[in-house]
Amino acid sequence: MSKLGSSARPAVLCVNSEEKANELNAVCEEMGWKVVINIDPVKPEDISDYQRLMGKKLKTR
Repeated sequence: MSKLGSSARPAVLCVNSEEKANELNAVCEEMGWKVVINIDPVKPEDISDYQRLMGKKLKTR
């Protein structure tokens, strides 16, 4: 299975605002992670893939 955050398996996020999407996208770009961000003000936010990637990054430091 491809690594989360790669081109073959991008992280998928759902956020409520464009501002939040831009913030998360900036961090993901800085880390070299590929991401697909959906903006939907009605759906609950789901940034679990992002949290998973951040957790892995913190554990490897």
